[in-house]
Amino acid sequence: MRTIASLMRYIGLASLLLLATACSALEGIVAPGSAPSLGYRYLELLLEDDFADGDAWRSYRADDLFLGVQDGAFKIDFAGRKYVWTQGEALLADVVLEADLRQESDNDHNAFGLACRLDPANSGRGYYFLISGDGFASIRWSDGGSLQPIVAAKPSAHVQRGQARNRVRAVCVGDYLALWVNDEFVAEARDGRASRGAVGLAGVMNYAGRRLAVSIDAVKVWRAAPDNRAR
Repeated sequence: MRTIASLMRYIGLASLLLLATACSALEGIVAPGSAPSLGYRYLELLLEDDFADGDAWRSYRADDLFLGVQDGAFKIDFAGRKYVWTQGEALLADVVLEADLRQESDNDHNAFGLACRLDPANSGRGYYFLISGDGFASIRWSDGGSLQPIVAAKPSAHVQRGQARNRVRAVCVGDYLALWVNDEFVAEARDGRASRGAVGLAGVMNYAGRRLAVSIDAVKVWRAAPDNRAR
């Protein structure tokens, strides 16, 4: 099922990257068993893609960079100190997006995940919900030049390490942002810098000469609404 017109029309790349360890002034990685401060309701399903074919997603290939459908999944594969993303055309406000992600490279010092409210001009500006091969999780904001912590990267027991499959869920409802991993609540924050934009998939490498390869499958996007009953 594909119902977002021209689903993935843009490929993005930023060579400036900041994964600072500055403390967030907002909420952060939560303790196991914690409940979210805001619930959400799923409304209509906007997108479901299992990548059975590659005609809905734009591929991009260059030296040390590949983004595209391969072997029934969307692959992000690149080397160098940068972050890359691909995004859709549809401009959405309140959404929940979910996907299965699996790291395929040997180096665990990386980050990969989902994005919401990305700039339609493909600058990279927007919110990123990231996990890493070494078990960290974070929520970040990009101003189009660098990734900045909203929730700084910290270890989470819910992130499976190494070349394991993780189901990542990003919640963008009003100014509320939340990250779930493997159906467990991991992090939340409030941020009002963007209220509408595209959804996306992303990969991050903060070390020159290192490679990230990640496979993304079973992408779903729902329109969503806040719910007073925390989930």
